[in-house]
Amino acid sequence: MSITITSPNSKVGFLVNAVSSDLQACETILAQTAGKRIKISHLTISSTAAISIWIGEGGAAGTIDNNLIGPISFGALQTIQWNFWPLLELTDDYLLLADAGGAGQVCIFAQGVIE
Repeated sequence: MSITITSPNSKVGFLVNAVSSDLQACETILAQTAGKRIKISHLTISSTAAISIWIGEGGAAGTIDNNLIGPISFGALQTIQWNFWPLLELTDDYLLLADAGGAGQVCIFAQGVIE
């Protein structure tokens, strides 16, 4: 199922809200910028289902090359959040991705910078 991405306005860095009614395929949360690195300062994940979720990075959409967080085991209607200091840095030119070990509605909110 496809994911819906909204990006609230931010004067510094990025804010991304990604919602999937059925996260069971690897989904792109934030696309890469050529020659730049995504750096995450905050991440919140909510799930309506009891599933496992992975947050990772990849050089192409649809495949997590490097697992960053997870598998995170969620109970139904659970929310988990992280604040990263130092920032959680992805590899240059990599996308921020999410995948799940089952069907379920998921919301992922990420905040950070691209440098």
